[in-house]
Amino acid sequence: MITSGLEKILIIAPHADDEVLGCGGLIEKACRYNNQVKVVVLSVGDIVFPHSNEKVLGTTRIKELEEALEVLGCSDFEVMYQDKDSLLDTIPKAEIIAKLDKILNDFIPTMVFIPLPSYHQDHVVLFETCFAALRPKPNRFIKLIAMYEYPLISWQYQKFWNTGELYLDLSNTIQKKVESYLKHKSQIRPHNHLISPESVIKWAEMRGLETGLAYAEKYYILRSHLL
Repeated sequence: MITSGLEKILIIAPHADDEVLGCGGLIEKACRYNNQVKVVVLSVGDIVFPHSNEKVLGTTRIKELEEALEVLGCSDFEVMYQDKDSLLDTIPKAEIIAKLDKILNDFIPTMVFIPLPSYHQDHVVLFETCFAALRPKPNRFIKLIAMYEYPLISWQYQKFWNTGELYLDLSNTIQKKVESYLKHKSQIRPHNHLISPESVIKWAEMRGLETGLAYAEKYYILRSHLL
């Protein structure tokens, strides 16, 4: 479907780097085929990361996001909150839902991709608010709503085994995905960490093995329509 050049694809991510970890291949392929892709990141902020013990500014995260998306061919992005990294649970959910409603009404996507919930409170808040914002409404037709994964869901208290599954072939775009992830310099972990560049490749290899491909991204269907 994304080879048509007719899709309007909305990707909603909790933090800058989740969009590449979950949907880097999808973004690259959709943009390469001239589909309209918009990335919305809910939160960045000044924060000290345990893996580096260094303070990273929100402005740095936004710059990294811009550079990462540039590698994938995407220039349409926005950051909803620039001072709420790891603090989304402090914002009234109704406020986030209202902002998401406006984005949906303005962009009018044909496909929407949201994160699987995980142990991180920001990911849980975003999943729940996206689920509310994407409720069925008259005159809003979205042909596909799906959840994307990222390595941190390996520590997940709820498993989504009862959804339909989609795989995206990354055989020709895995290097672009890794190149894009490397632009998130503040997020790079050692090779044996779940979200290292090496693990990005291993994760794609694992999903590829499940479906007979060299590399793949996996998505979980929440709602879809046959046309």
